[in-house]
Amino acid sequence: MTTISNIDLHCHTTASDGSLSPTAIVARAYGRGLNVLAITDHDLVAGVEEGIRAAEKCNALLLAHAPDAPREHYLKDTAEVLSVDNGVLDRPDEERLLTVIPGVEFSTTWNDEQIHVAGLFMDINHPRLQQLVQSRRVARTERALAIAAKLERLGFERPYERCVAAAQEGATITRGNYARLIFADGKAKSVDDAFHQYLRRGQPAYVQTKWGPIDEVIEVVTEAGGVAVLAHPRRYNFSNQRLRRLINDFKSWGGQAMEVSSAQQKPTDRDYLANLCQQYELLASLGSDFHSEGMYRDLGQNLDLPAHLTPVWTCEAAAKFGLSGDFKQRLVHVTYHKEESPASQQAATAAQFGAISSTSHQASSTPAKALGRPGSIVHL
Repeated sequence: MTTISNIDLHCHTTASDGSLSPTAIVARAYGRGLNVLAITDHDLVAGVEEGIRAAEKCNALLLAHAPDAPREHYLKDTAEVLSVDNGVLDRPDEERLLTVIPGVEFSTTWNDEQIHVAGLFMDINHPRLQQLVQSRRVARTERALAIAAKLERLGFERPYERCVAAAQEGATITRGNYARLIFADGKAKSVDDAFHQYLRRGQPAYVQTKWGPIDEVIEVVTEAGGVAVLAHPRRYNFSNQRLRRLINDFKSWGGQAMEVSSAQQKPTDRDYLANLCQQYELLASLGSDFHSEGMYRDLGQNLDLPAHLTPVWTCEAAAKFGLSGDFKQRLVHVTYHKEESPASQQAATAAQFGAISSTSHQASSTPAKALGRPGSIVHL
């Protein structure tokens, strides 16, 4: 049994570098008792509509009280939807229904640093937003091909083609996709280890990319009716002074919120960010940054927001999705299934990518724990 939040405003699907389809991630959200889920793929919104449709379908079935329907009748992709073991069907309607929020996570540049800005509650069909998404697709494709060329020189066979085949149709390929492929081929002990051995700055398959300025992204998200959120501020390893400069610039350009509670975070980090959030009069957001099982915290597995902060879901933009100032974060108790072993995770990933040989290669002999980042998160 584990305790989680019923709200998660940061996750990824196969539309970018997540391992679950939008439908399957909605299924997982139901099974874990979530009421609000934002799909925030990297620089695109391709998975949002599928996620919204999946939630609408499940909500309709729940309201029709169909407890005897087989699990696969709720959503075709998974047997985990509306798990009776987690008591979803027995909850009051307001505690078992799910709202999927449109979102996106843009990579931006601030003082030569890559900074992520999440957009929430916006119109995903807004012309300027679509224009920005399309330009980012071109940039990401160029970078993906450049990374693939480096990986091929390192001995990996058809890395780009295999990542495309394993991803959702129309997905953009990111470093996260390549990290899973490297893991699938047995060249690293974990996806995180693959990233740090091959794909981070200074490693053999790293490709430098200049993203658009942060103020442009804030402007576009706001114009599309959304809220710009500074994502996982502590992950940039900035000094207190530098982080304050970032937050000050972010707010001066129209940013409205910051993630106070995010994945792989200590209570002291949460409290530190909560103080900054209050000082700069920003709305508070939270999200797991879920990509795949076993690599990150799971959906909803966040520290709760301190009561003195104003949650982002109380803003005017959120009202369009049925949220209001009365909506409360709630803790949910769920049965947490046993996590797969590293070996079984590697086998499953190898099957997904059609690995050339998942057993013939030897992973790095450096233990993941010795790298000083067990469970650290990939920067994309």
